[in-house]
Amino acid sequence: MSAKRLSANRAMWTQNVRQIGWIAIIHLLLWLAAIVLPIGLSYSQYDPKVGNVPQWKNVYYISNGFETLIAWLVPILAAAGVLRYMHEKRSADFIHSLPIRRTELLVGQVLFGWMLLIVPLAVTALAAIGCLYGLDLPWPIGAADVGRWFGETLVMETVIFALGIVVGVLVGQSVMHVVLTNIFLVFPAGIMVLMFSNLSLLLYGFPDTYYLSSELDQWVIPIRYAMLTNQALSAGEIGMLLLLSLLFFGLSIWLYERRPTEAAGQALAFSVLRPLFVYGVAFCSWLVGGFYFGQVEREWGWIVFGYVAFSLVGYAIAQMAIAKTWRVFHRWKGYVGFAATMALLCLLVRFDPTGYEQRVPALADIKQVYFGQSMMNWEYPDRMGSSFEEYDQFLRTKDNIKAVRAFHEQLVHDQPLPSRFGNIQPIVIGYVLKDGTRLIRRYEVPIEPYMPYFQRIMGSKEYKQQYYLLLRPGGYSPIRQVTIRNVETGWAEVVLAEPKEIESFVQALKQDLWNEPVEDIIGGGRAWQGNIELLQSDGDSFSLPLDEYNLHVRQWLEERHMWEKIEK
Repeated sequence: MSAKRLSANRAMWTQNVRQIGWIAIIHLLLWLAAIVLPIGLSYSQYDPKVGNVPQWKNVYYISNGFETLIAWLVPILAAAGVLRYMHEKRSADFIHSLPIRRTELLVGQVLFGWMLLIVPLAVTALAAIGCLYGLDLPWPIGAADVGRWFGETLVMETVIFALGIVVGVLVGQSVMHVVLTNIFLVFPAGIMVLMFSNLSLLLYGFPDTYYLSSELDQWVIPIRYAMLTNQALSAGEIGMLLLLSLLFFGLSIWLYERRPTEAAGQALAFSVLRPLFVYGVAFCSWLVGGFYFGQVEREWGWIVFGYVAFSLVGYAIAQMAIAKTWRVFHRWKGYVGFAATMALLCLLVRFDPTGYEQRVPALADIKQVYFGQSMMNWEYPDRMGSSFEEYDQFLRTKDNIKAVRAFHEQLVHDQPLPSRFGNIQPIVIGYVLKDGTRLIRRYEVPIEPYMPYFQRIMGSKEYKQQYYLLLRPGGYSPIRQVTIRNVETGWAEVVLAEPKEIESFVQALKQDLWNEPVEDIIGGGRAWQGNIELLQSDGDSFSLPLDEYNLHVRQWLEERHMWEKIEK
């Protein structure tokens, strides 16, 4: 490296220390406040007689929400700081006139920005280990926990910083830099939520929640960081995040070599990205409008209004950001073309050329059916059977398979649009076919018109036997005590401990469960008269209400002159 280039690089680092060195100080102070200060406060408040040592499972338990904010926002601030020179015209013209190649310049800035992250983290880790071993307390965490926190936090901050770098090269304004970096952090999960939610509006029965699994939030790095309290990063996740960081850094260098110097002050540095940005914002706004009115108002008129209104506002805001003026209303032709394209796309999906909405498996191909409310139990059937009442069921008898399939065919034919104020029931219908394939649909069904279908399925012996724990063969341990409590006071009014009495009472209770009407299972509008608690021999217990449908139980209690105790 020539003396001029070495001097220029040294001058850049000196200037960085003067202008953005405070970011490292803020970073350090925040981490000390989040990690080290609580350790010191816990030591100062320790009472040997009480033994009040904080029960931290790991370092993330010390101040999880605060730690997440630091790991999320400081790397973005560091990226904005080291790239600020290319977002101001004077500094961009001056620095790009220095005898430094762009690759060297950006690599130097990236290394300096990364030092703003790693040095405060290392100092905090050393300070935390010093406190844990220097302060004589039986801390629940040790150096290994601090080491894990240091490594995982560094990986998370690095990938956010790398994303901030590549976004900073693409834009020409610091405000746009910070805003877009935050948007891109949540974009993968956000766009999937919006697209699947809108598909559920256009395709009747589309199970959006099935595709929006519980693992989707792990795609959002700040949320994944908050989850580190209970779920450490796997080796695969660490490798993927580090590889993603390298790809971001490599892409930023490639883009920076091609970035025009005069882009400083522009919303986007590359002109080819401007129409993509405008129509991308309009598209996302279109999805947001449909999502909002699809949740608030289920009528198609309002949904179409949401599509048009939100996308028009998004299109206008994006044009204003690009043009740096509010006078963009003469560019309406671009929006008309966009709206026409989106309308054609929505109509294409709505007309369902693939026959998705009408697809119902043939009866001979079905091995078993799923009828319930939860997508989770469809995906993880091993979790079923733990509750006293299990609405979700896999049904295998021929009669129930026919009943569920007939219900499905009727819904496909009618395609009811339930009112937001009506009495509706979410229904998940799934099929496991004999060839191993699976099919799943979800509907919002008005209860009253389809009550005969509910009664045929949920009133069957197979369904009720699996719905109630008490009716499942071998589903519970022997009952050793029955307690009936007053519904208002909660006091135990009747206690049964004699085995013969318990067996007789349980038989009466089972009769009432077999006879319970489906309307009561769905509606839950029962009038409680007491609460029945059943204690099993293994120590577990479960309870169910004593209501107007427990005719056999009431008769049993009246014969033994116990009903008066409950009614008083």
